[in-house]
Amino acid sequence: MSKKVIVTAAVHPFLLETLEQKGFELCYEPTIDYDQLSLKIKNAVGLIVTTRLRIDAQLIEVAKELKWIGRLGSGMELIDTVAAQSKGILCVSSPEGNCTAVGEHSLGLLLNLMHRIHRAYGEIKMGQWIRDANRGDELTGKKVGIIGFGHTGSAFAKVLTGFGVELLAHDIHPNALGFQQFPEAKKVQLGAILEQAEVISLHLPLTTETKHFANSGFFEQLKQQPYFISTCRGGVTDTPALLKALQNQQIRGAGLDVLENERLDTYNPAEKANLEALLAYPNFILTPHIAGYSHEAYYKMSKILLEKLGII
Repeated sequence: MSKKVIVTAAVHPFLLETLEQKGFELCYEPTIDYDQLSLKIKNAVGLIVTTRLRIDAQLIEVAKELKWIGRLGSGMELIDTVAAQSKGILCVSSPEGNCTAVGEHSLGLLLNLMHRIHRAYGEIKMGQWIRDANRGDELTGKKVGIIGFGHTGSAFAKVLTGFGVELLAHDIHPNALGFQQFPEAKKVQLGAILEQAEVISLHLPLTTETKHFANSGFFEQLKQQPYFISTCRGGVTDTPALLKALQNQQIRGAGLDVLENERLDTYNPAEKANLEALLAYPNFILTPHIAGYSHEAYYKMSKILLEKLGII
């Protein structure tokens, strides 16, 4: 019987070494495309993926010997888990591995915006020493709204604990992890966050329900001109709506680690115009989907995934 495992992304050496030590036939293909995977997956028992490839029902149907799919990190939106489960295929992810990195990165984006660090540094590079216009806002004592209170939302709450903020948390799951870890957080409806929060941070998976969750209607309901942070999935935020929110000063600033389309070389004229307009704002910060990509998370995601699969 085959013990072939296909790894479709760059991973920590620990994962590759452990699989080999456990007797698996390793097929390390970090640049494999969908069609190539369709040909090679026929006799594979295991599959390791990230966010690069869609594992749909058609692909799963081809994988006659597949026993498990391991998703490094969080979010299963690219895997047809229903089709996999119908074939008895175990699907696991490892959000515990990179949630700390995401929480810290979210805080970094927020403090950068609130204290005008990115903006002031850009001005200094242009020979400008501007103080009054760069007077910052303190995070301490603010009302922070966390939308999505699972692994990453609770990790963000953890790094906020030293700032004396008031946590307003919303999640469709009443027993979400964050409510268990932070009983002091106020469990509120979305409307309370839109009305009261001075900071809003999104920590949602991308689903049909959350697609463009942060849309024009969302931003129009904001009452406190909050700072807006998103380190979850680009599709959760409607890019033109975000741009409009900045233009209309519905938000005080925006810090993103994700975009709806992260392949910049494929942008159409409208996408290019929107991104250029966002980047022109001094109160906008964007990083290239690296929030959960720390050196430590790179290892922890692999270790946790292997533990959940019962390999170690």
